This record gives sequence, C-alpha cells and structure tokens, in this order.
Amino acid sequence: MSGSLGGSTATSTGAATTSLGGSSSSAGGAAGTGAPLPTTSSAGGVAGTSATISLVTATTTTTTATTTTTTTTGFGGSGGVGGVGGEGTGGSGGGGNGDCPFSGNITYRLNGSENWPADVVQLLTEAMDEALYYYNCYADLSHELTVNYNDSVQTAEANVDGWMSFGSNRDYMVTATAMHEVAHTMGVAYYPWNELIEDGRWVGPAVVEFITNLPAEQRDPDMYSQRDYITCDQQHFWPYGLNQASEHQSEWSLINHVRIVAAMQKDKQAYLNGELD
Repeated sequence: MSGSLGGSTATSTGAATTSLGGSSSSAGGAAGTGAPLPTTSSAGGVAGTSATISLVTATTTTTTATTTTTTTTGFGGSGGVGGVGGEGTGGSGGGGNGDCPFSGNITYRLNGSENWPADVVQLLTEAMDEALYYYNCYADLSHELTVNYNDSVQTAEANVDGWMSFGSNRDYMVTATAMHEVAHTMGVAYYPWNELIEDGRWVGPAVVEFITNLPAEQRDPDMYSQRDYITCDQQHFWPYGLNQASEHQSEWSLINHVRIVAAMQKDKQAYLNGELD
C-alpha cells in the first residue's frame, strides 16, 4: 500500500466531536493502555492472526469467514458519490472527486448488519462514509475493510487485515474514531513501527518533512499541534492521531491525520526497501 501527501486547503469546521468516554491519555493525548506490540509483527498482516489494536487494549483476534453483504457507493459530501442501499452499505468516499487532490481506493462493507440495531447501522455508515471521504480525498491509499459490531469490544479496534470492530458504546461511532481505527488497518503500530521511532519521536523523513513545513493556518490551535515533530508510543501517534474523538478540533484535524498516515506509509516502505540509514 503506497501513500502520498495531500496539500490542498480547507476551511475549519470548528466544533469538536463527543469525547471518547473513559479513554486515558498520556501527555499529548495518546489514548490506550494496551501492551506493547511485538516488533516482529508482519507489515502486511497474516489473515486471521494479526494483533488487533484497540483504543484500550491490544488483543489477538482470529478472524473467521465473514457474511457476504451488498456493497454500494458511499459518502455524498463535498462532491463524493452519494448512495443509498440495504444492509452492508459501503463505499470509497471522495477519491476521484474533482475537488480532491488524491484518488484513494479504501472501501468498506458492514458485516452482518441485517442483525444490528438500526441506529448502529446508521451511525457506523455515517462515520465510515465520512472517514473514507477524507482518506480517499487526501491520500492515495488502498485497502478493503470489513466493519463489525461486537458487544464484547469495549471501544473500537482494528488490525492490518482490514478487520474493524465497534462495541455497543455509541460515543465511539463517530468519524474521528473510525479514522483512528482505519489508521491501524493502514499499519499504524505495526512493523516497522518502533524501528522508525527515536526518543519517542517519529524520525522517518516523509513525516518529519510534512510536520516541519505544515503552515500555521493548517494546524489545530492546541499546543501539541504547534510542534515540528510527531510523538509516538507503542500504538499511537500525536498530534493528529485522533486517539480521542475530542482531538477532532477542526477539519484540519482530519486532513492532517490522513496526511501523516500516508507519510508514515511512505517512511515504512522506504525502511523495508533499505532506503533509510
């Protein structure tokens, strides 16, 4: 999966979304108390055995055969292709839209949604449609995602196989949380990860170049967003990691999140190709 950085402008949306209930955060707002990931995790993931990254914990999940559902086109905002459909609504969002600087190809489907509460179907469809609009509009990334509703999941979780799960707490069924989990499917916290972190900072050149040169008018107002570096722990990055929904301060929160995930993809690939010292 390759990634490119977005560079267009956007206007601020202003209001922050609902804060994730009960998520802990260390300095800079990285949520989660899960155990560190092994550095031997596969970058591409092995179907059915990938470590699943949660906002609260890291667990190992065995994925079984999924129910086939109907996929339709998704988010209709900002020039995206609007769609209505039955169970398993999905889509690719804003890629290919004339207003978008990139044409990503991340798609999703809802797995077994005919058995979900109606409000869950609506909330997760809206969250995923908007999440993929931003991902496909501001980076050239590709993935096929399967979205699940699982009461046993405390918050939300995902792995690099594209397997995403949301628990019953509706506070997590929002765009920021969906984008955070999509980032895990794109390799955030998976090998190579620790290999590109020194003293708690990401040192890959693509991310460093992006955050160093990010204009002030495209940054969020909090103190962490003024930094010229990205901080990381074993599972998360900040600023712009959307580790809590309250980190969605403006539209730049979402756009810069995608740009950084794409830059991390570029750095990870360069590391795997032996291009970094």
